[in-house]
Amino acid sequence: MHRALLISEILSNIIGHIGDDAHSGGSPVEYVTSSAPTLLALALTCRTFSEQALDALWNNFKGVEPLMRCAGIIPAPQKALQEDKEYPIILTEAQLAIIARYGYRVRSLQVGMNYWRRYHLTQSFLQAIAGSSEVLLPNIRRLEIGFPCGLLYLVPPLLGPRLQHFFISIRDYERGGHHLRTVFQSLPSHCPLLKNLTVLTSYHLFRERDAPFVLPMSHAIQQMPNLRVVTVPAMTKDALVYLGGLSFLTDIGSHLPTSSDLEDILGPSRSPILFENIDSVDWEIKEWQDVEVFTRLWPHKLKSMTLRSEVKFDPGLLQVLCDSLHVREAFKNLQCIYLSELIIPCRLSSSTVITIDTIRPLFYLSQLRVVDIDTRSCMSIGADDLTEMAEAWRRLEVLLLNKTDGSMSGAAPRPQWVTVPRSSDSSSCALT
Repeated sequence: MHRALLISEILSNIIGHIGDDAHSGGSPVEYVTSSAPTLLALALTCRTFSEQALDALWNNFKGVEPLMRCAGIIPAPQKALQEDKEYPIILTEAQLAIIARYGYRVRSLQVGMNYWRRYHLTQSFLQAIAGSSEVLLPNIRRLEIGFPCGLLYLVPPLLGPRLQHFFISIRDYERGGHHLRTVFQSLPSHCPLLKNLTVLTSYHLFRERDAPFVLPMSHAIQQMPNLRVVTVPAMTKDALVYLGGLSFLTDIGSHLPTSSDLEDILGPSRSPILFENIDSVDWEIKEWQDVEVFTRLWPHKLKSMTLRSEVKFDPGLLQVLCDSLHVREAFKNLQCIYLSELIIPCRLSSSTVITIDTIRPLFYLSQLRVVDIDTRSCMSIGADDLTEMAEAWRRLEVLLLNKTDGSMSGAAPRPQWVTVPRSSDSSSCALT
């Protein structure tokens, strides 16, 4: 063996490249080569390779079945396991030792319906773990949950003290809401280092600002001081104020508060440091009058802003929005703007809601790199208008107009490349 491989940093670099499953850009998924066999072979080669290769091998998993196989709880993948039958599990000390040996290496875990429906044994396994004093994944950093609320009682055994990113998809709150409340109540105590909280919901729950889970979720948020990114369907006013005072928080995504709540939160009596470190906001809009209050009162500079409307865009209100953005200091440094309509079922309209005159006030935002406007109506943007945009936004990298439906006026240009003049060089920007 070459002596260079005895240097930990060099070996770590090599294994790091192996650990990223080989995937050349644009290749279909069937051509992705799994790195697991190579990492397993390295781990079995010698003690020098073993630790780092095992760390890479166990770093990222979908489901907890690999831990169960190592402990002899379920057979190897080639062997059949009787389905639709629940097995009681009593873990031995030897099995717990094996699970602990490999579980501490897991850094990322995804669990969803695809990994739970077949093996009822998996549920019994987590119930057994919950009854022990062991933490199943003490070093886990990222956890993604995507199964019905009726199974959420299985989540707490997966939470670890070093968890930093937690993603959960809520599908049917009515059938297991108390389990979801338990998950939220467990987060502050089980995951004191949590930085990223993302809660996704199905469409019928998304439209409910006062869904039953909002209150326990908001209470949990107010007990997590290390949050940096929060994306939730809705939250209470107190929770939003709490987030605004966190020194590390940079990104918020939620329903835009009502006008009255925004007046209370951002009015003259607010703290001067509220939201001072926020770089990005992502708001779901129910009433456009709330947007007017937001653009008028938002106190600190933003780099990215996303507005997703539950109601159809109105040309007059869009004009007011664009006019507001270019006169307020808080929006002068915007680099990304995303505007879209969230109307389900989608009903396309032949009316024109956006013209170059609507967008022209945004030309004063010289830092823009991404402009994405997606409506269910038509835009009237011609080839000369695209060139005008390119000349106004010298830093522009992406321009997307009605990317979902492509509803443009009859004279709309095809996707093209427009050369953007620069002071020092000439580069091109894709306009679609």
